[in-house]
Amino acid sequence: MQRFFNDADDIVDETVAGFARAHSDLVRIDPGNPRVIVSKAAGQAGRVGIVTGGGSGHEPAFIGYAGRNLVDAVAVGELFSSPTAASFADAIRAADGGAGVAVLYGNYAGDNMNVLLARGTVEAEGIEVATVVANDDVCSAGPDERAKRRGVAGEIFMWKIGGARAAKGGTLEEVRASAQKAIDACRSVGVGLGPCTLPAVGHPNFLIGPGDMEIGIGHHGEPGTRVEPLKPANAVALDMLDIVLGDQDLQQGSEVAVLVSGLGATPLNELYVLYAKIESTLTERGIKVHKALVGNYFTSLEMVGATLTIMALDEELKELLDLEAQAPGLTCGQTPSPAMEATTRFVRKPAKQTATTSVTAKTGPIHGPSVPVAGNAVIVEQLAQAIVANKAYLSEIDGLIGDGDHGVNMAKGFGRAAERLAGQDLPLDEALSVLSNVLMTEIGGSMGPLYGFMFQGMAEATAGRKAIDAEGFSELLNAALAGVRRTSSAQPGDKTLMDTLLPAVEAYDSAKSMGFRPALVAMRQAAETGRDSTMDLVARIGRASRLGERSRGVLDAGATSCCLILTTFATALETQIA
Repeated sequence: MQRFFNDADDIVDETVAGFARAHSDLVRIDPGNPRVIVSKAAGQAGRVGIVTGGGSGHEPAFIGYAGRNLVDAVAVGELFSSPTAASFADAIRAADGGAGVAVLYGNYAGDNMNVLLARGTVEAEGIEVATVVANDDVCSAGPDERAKRRGVAGEIFMWKIGGARAAKGGTLEEVRASAQKAIDACRSVGVGLGPCTLPAVGHPNFLIGPGDMEIGIGHHGEPGTRVEPLKPANAVALDMLDIVLGDQDLQQGSEVAVLVSGLGATPLNELYVLYAKIESTLTERGIKVHKALVGNYFTSLEMVGATLTIMALDEELKELLDLEAQAPGLTCGQTPSPAMEATTRFVRKPAKQTATTSVTAKTGPIHGPSVPVAGNAVIVEQLAQAIVANKAYLSEIDGLIGDGDHGVNMAKGFGRAAERLAGQDLPLDEALSVLSNVLMTEIGGSMGPLYGFMFQGMAEATAGRKAIDAEGFSELLNAALAGVRRTSSAQPGDKTLMDTLLPAVEAYDSAKSMGFRPALVAMRQAAETGRDSTMDLVARIGRASRLGERSRGVLDAGATSCCLILTTFATALETQIA
């Protein structure tokens, strides 16, 4: 792999820094959060703010659409991974002009989870929030399950329409309605010819054979609906057009906007070849192209391929689409020559301080063998060592039915926590809190909040204890399970970490009357059995659920990392109670 980067773990931060320097006339980095890009036109008093966010690696999406009459603030995630809830919340605060904020984002588990958490935080501070979730990817679910579809390049039209409505003085509900109307009018499809590689992984997380093409591929490399021999460009263009138009009811005389985007490594001349056939065919069918965008608008690192998005237009959408706008990734109409710093800005009130809750000391009697809480941060450090050691493996299995970033992001989060614990003689509950905080505020994706709340539950169940015995560890495990359930509705059989966690907790509780050590053995065995059970399951939720039967035959990455966490925890406890 020959790529331009210094340290793979720093590539996102360095990308954001370079982007802000290159486009300092249009954007800035939020002073309180280096993972938030803010338009210099953001925060105008009385105007609805527009926020989006998503994983890096899709540039110019998402940061490239921060600008005048477009997006006001962007939350930035790791490569192919959702931003954290904290970054979404800070982006909302930066965009707020006192009239509310519309958060317009893609339909991915991590984004849904973190936006929900961020919304709860800022609404408690008095900021009104409305959301629109993009779901324009035709091949990711059938027309009767459109709510399950991925958001892809149609998000660009959603941002453009929402930003224009806000610029014209629309209320929060009017902005939401216009953005919803835009994404409802969009249909998209992607065709992949070659894979991409996450720098921290070092090899492609999926393969497309020589002479093949993947129809319906996702922006993270999610497999499409079928693989077939590569056809000439005109035939590919017709395939894409048929898929998109087959999901729309466009009559002769309809007007549309067309977006043809490269996925990162497709030459522009090839995109124009595709567009020529797309437009000529639309014209033959009596459909007029009102506006065309051809270029690299929503990429996927260095993936070879292209996406097609068609948005059906009415007079309202045409007017909003044509309104002038200026951002690094998209410029429309006439733009003013003066610097774009807003002349009037809404000054936000400081965030409300939440009261700290006191911890009631859990000083009940200890029964049988136990492990001390004081000075036992080493357990969390051992968890980190196990995750970091399995970084490549976790990413490899994730890449088979996902986007290949699970091991990378888990290792980064656990590794950072271990660095902050190094040399400190902290009790176990504080070490668990450090790990939880890092996962929830710095890692993002779906695993950030899932594991963040899992370890937060463990930390709260540990606080105030002098030691953990068999009964005490049962409380830790059940608190961990409750934490995961705060953000996930998954059940055993869905092919998620719940296939590991729930059986492990139940097995421990059934065996704890036999003693601490036998219960840990039972937990380990149940965790491993649960992990292995996901091999033969078809994913029912999350990104892999869109693959149907193609998700069978692969271990679930979340179930695997959860098993690793539980078995490592068990080993650490067994060593100490020995």
